Amino acid sequence: MKKSALFIRGILILLLFPGSRVVPAQELITDRGYQEPPEEIKEMVIAPRHENVTLSNLSPDRSVFLNTVDDGLIPVERLAVPYYNLGGIEIDTASNRHRRFTTAGSVSYELFFWERERIRAVRTPDDARVSNSRWSPDGSKIAYFAHYEDETHIYVADVSSRRSGRITPGPVLATLTTPLEWSGDSEHITTILLPQDRGSKPRPFPGGRVLVRITDEGENRLRTYQDLLEGSYEKSLLDYYGRGQLAKINVETGEVKEIGPPELYSGISMAPDGEYVRVTTIRKPFSNIVPVGLFADVDEIRNMKGEIMAEIRSRDVRDGRDTDDDNDEPEKRQLRWRPDGQGISFLQKETPEKKDDNDNDDAKEAEEEPEEEDEKELMDQVIQWLPPFGEDDKKVIYRSEKDIRSLEYSEDCQTLFITERERGEEHLYAVYLEKPEEKHTIYRYDTDEFYENPGNLMTTAGELGERKVRISTGENFVYLSGVQYHEEWMENAPRPFVDRVEIKTGEKTRMFESPEDVYERVLAVLDDDMEQIVTGRETPVDIPDSYLRDTRDGSIRKLTDNVDHTPQITNAQYDMFEVKRSDGIRFNVRTILPQDYEEGVKLPVMFWFYPREYEDQDGIDEVRRRHNINSFRSIGARSMQILLVSGYAVVLPDFPITGPLDKVNDNFVPSIQRNWHAIIDGCDERGFLDRNRLALGGHSYGAFGTAHSMIRTPYFKAGIAGAGNYNRTLTPITFQREDRVLWESRESYITMSPILWAERIDGALLMYHGADDTNVGTWPINSKRMFHALNGLDKTAALYFYPYEGHGQSGRETLLDMWARWSEWLDMHVKYADKEEQTEKD
Repeated sequence: MKKSALFIRGILILLLFPGSRVVPAQELITDRGYQEPPEEIKEMVIAPRHENVTLSNLSPDRSVFLNTVDDGLIPVERLAVPYYNLGGIEIDTASNRHRRFTTAGSVSYELFFWERERIRAVRTPDDARVSNSRWSPDGSKIAYFAHYEDETHIYVADVSSRRSGRITPGPVLATLTTPLEWSGDSEHITTILLPQDRGSKPRPFPGGRVLVRITDEGENRLRTYQDLLEGSYEKSLLDYYGRGQLAKINVETGEVKEIGPPELYSGISMAPDGEYVRVTTIRKPFSNIVPVGLFADVDEIRNMKGEIMAEIRSRDVRDGRDTDDDNDEPEKRQLRWRPDGQGISFLQKETPEKKDDNDNDDAKEAEEEPEEEDEKELMDQVIQWLPPFGEDDKKVIYRSEKDIRSLEYSEDCQTLFITERERGEEHLYAVYLEKPEEKHTIYRYDTDEFYENPGNLMTTAGELGERKVRISTGENFVYLSGVQYHEEWMENAPRPFVDRVEIKTGEKTRMFESPEDVYERVLAVLDDDMEQIVTGRETPVDIPDSYLRDTRDGSIRKLTDNVDHTPQITNAQYDMFEVKRSDGIRFNVRTILPQDYEEGVKLPVMFWFYPREYEDQDGIDEVRRRHNINSFRSIGARSMQILLVSGYAVVLPDFPITGPLDKVNDNFVPSIQRNWHAIIDGCDERGFLDRNRLALGGHSYGAFGTAHSMIRTPYFKAGIAGAGNYNRTLTPITFQREDRVLWESRESYITMSPILWAERIDGALLMYHGADDTNVGTWPINSKRMFHALNGLDKTAALYFYPYEGHGQSGRETLLDMWARWSEWLDMHVKYADKEEQTEKD
């Protein structure tokens, strides 16, 4: 047995190969440094897909689109910038921002003036990356974050001149939340700044890294979180890097008004009038058993002095225990600033009347009397809450006997659009507040009738920047946007549509519908009467582009010229067919053969899959019916279709795990065995599959399924498993779709732990994992221990551990290295499995 363990420029590589002879392919797999795959694969991975654009970010005045200018895959050098992970918040401490702003972001912005088809660059800082662009409500300006190496600032660009200017006097604190909120008059921005008197960073102290965890009373069924605060020192760091100064900035003068003292803000929303702000703040003590996103918090309305005007909601830490709510007041639902700027809107059930203690005594004396009638149903209410947001400032503007599912407003808030659902019937109607007793039905819809879905009410931003219903000039019509699906979905593609509906009569007129042979969807609406729209059009072989469509005469004009950078993949031979398992379950298999494939030739095959749970055939069919035969054959830098250029067939099967959902995993093993039997037989019948040269792979739960498949079936020469879990005893309190804990379903947990069956693995397994993977359930220790087991069992395996990478790999060098090692692994163990043939190849 030849074994090696290398640490290659940060990549930990562990390998096992039977025998001592090392052929050139093995040399590449074990070689030092980041590797690059063959040129034809490299071209697919680094193709400049980022240069293509979609016109969707339309200015409020509907004159111009804003596009981002990107620079492709992220270099590992940016991923390597030091950061803290504090309870799930990744903080670049040098620049006081979330790590994603350092690793990602765009190069700049450009404006597309659609009427003249002109593109003009926005002048952004040369030495900063940009993100989080926000149109001002009047459409004259664009605010955005500029991320320098050591700090982040807010810049505002003037649309007419395209010049940008910095408005923040000091750095933005973009850690717990990343606010950039315009006022309704487009004159002010609210954000969070670095406190002026912040003090120095906490220093480690004796005992500060001691981890203390003590059980609480009662069952605590938490998921297996990785991102937890460890010790008092990390708690002090979270307070230091999370505590910021809420501030309101005048865009023209740069004047800064600080709002209250620095706090741990996790969310802010400015009122349209700029005089109040809704804030969510994290409350101490910090928990060390849940991530920051589940910490105790409070939601409040404050004025510009930072004074609390009202508490909306207070939550204890969500630590998995049932807690009693001492608040007798019904929950406030769907809180939002009204589009007319007049306070806050929310939904709330009537408060039940409290019974007096004497009522109980009276009831005892009247035991012989007939039973009282059931308590009356409480009315649901639409409430307007006006400043200064006291209890007496609440006004009920509409009441309904049924539960209100959703609420939308006209811009003046004098027309309500209410959706109710009862016994499977959904009812959308309009109410004019001048005549609240009259309901004007927009649609009634039986939610069980999937193919009859009327669509969703279209909304847009109002003059103050808040959401409102899109209403025609004259205010007679609204619009429904939906997708028409078909029972014969293998022959008929989904067809997006827009219907115009007369508010008072419910009469419908179809304004737009996608053609049968093209998938076309609305990206932007250019006028209130839906006479001109921008759509995205695509077919399986035509890359999505944006078009100007006139709904009056049906004419279209192309606005963008996107490029298909991987035509070899687009023009490959695609097929999809249905297979049937031995237990009668039917599902789909998609096959992709090289563009120049000749019928009858046997190919090595790569299966890439992800197991999904369903209760029965109906559940599978509910997903299948949304399939789009007209969607473009797009790929990304990790898509397995790239293997087509190396002469492989690629198969992307559905992979159903079926059974009662409360114990579906009892059927996990028989499901994968039946699936593979049906999939491989179905492919074999089509003549391209070489049964002696099969590989499989998957990421996350797909990696989990890959290990199981190599243990439970005899079909595969090799597997690629990324960021998987291989030991379910490490996730004892439920996982994926498993709601039972380990001690309630011990046998299922054992059966579903590949490491406990590793001696049965058949084939060569390549595993890869991001060293910084914090996804629930896929701790990197899984791959390390699985490799350790395979090592001890004399199996053929490799583990590639990539530094700075999370659950999904994104670094340019990482992706190229993965493909270099994947392609050689598959060639060695599958395509050229015969050693003499491998030697001839080399």
